[in-house]
Amino acid sequence: MRIRPIMVTAALALAVTCAAAPALASESRSTERRTAAILNAFEREDLAAVSALLDPNATLTIPLSFTGRKEDAARFTGKEQVLGYVKNALAAFGRIDFVNVNVTVSEEGNTSFVQADGDFTTADGRSYRNVYVYAFEWRNGRMVRGAEYANPVTFCATFPATPGC
Repeated sequence: MRIRPIMVTAALALAVTCAAAPALASESRSTERRTAAILNAFEREDLAAVSALLDPNATLTIPLSFTGRKEDAARFTGKEQVLGYVKNALAAFGRIDFVNVNVTVSEEGNTSFVQADGDFTTADGRSYRNVYVYAFEWRNGRMVRGAEYANPVTFCATFPATPGC
């Protein structure tokens, strides 16, 4: 009777899958909360809160170049470089407000994707509206790898003195 071993195997597989489902759901919720926390920290211009969410070896890439070529516009390696970028970005803006935010978390719960519109003002009070897509990879509650996609044309129109614009 081969049916019994197959049924036992199927029952074990189902039990393992069902037991893992709550853990994955919990990890997904935690990742969604961390993603919201990092966006909120940007909006509050809270460098300490951003720092608390970064792994010491974190990387942040801005893949869309100002020239239209395949090269990255920028890449920051290590927590200090990432924080340096965040600090400079925060100094460039007077108000940061992400609107129409949509967060999606991978099935495994360790990667999050954000689609959002930026309703910002520059440090000198000009309107700055760009579109954003972020990809964050998380490990042990910290961001280990991030990518920020924004329209470089919008950026260069607002900040034309930026090298590469």
